[in-house]
Amino acid sequence: MGRDDADIAAAIARILDWDVQIPEGAVHARVENGWVILAGEVGYDFQRREVERMVRQVRGVTGVTNAITINPPASPASVRAAIEDALRRQAEVDARRSGSRFSGRTAKLYGHVRSMREASAANVRGRGGAGVASVENPSWLPLDA
Repeated sequence: MGRDDADIAAAIARILDWDVQIPEGAVHARVENGWVILAGEVGYDFQRREVERMVRQVRGVTGVTNAITINPPASPASVRAAIEDALRRQAEVDARRSGSRFSGRTAKLYGHVRSMREASAANVRGRGGAGVASVENPSWLPLDA
């Protein structure tokens, strides 16, 4: 027998209350026939993804619509500096040949990499930057041999 919407909503509320990565009261869930609609605002993309991941694991949930928005706590200039710093620290990416541009809260990564693994590593570092709501698919160019 499936759980009713009220039970699912109560379970999600408990999860959100106990998760220290999600600011208290920042995210709310509505449940309709087992389908969960997430709404609210968080500061980072990892928080948005974490809430969805947790909610999908709740017994009785049939699907999730993630309408959580990201409102970064930092200015674009400091976000750009943080991303470029992260890229420089990332040993797998040649920081002298890569970088980022910022448009609103979207990081646009560019540069030269030696492999798709390096491109993936840079993508992950960009997503973790403070104030980054999204990372555009980078157009990586292969290094000249």
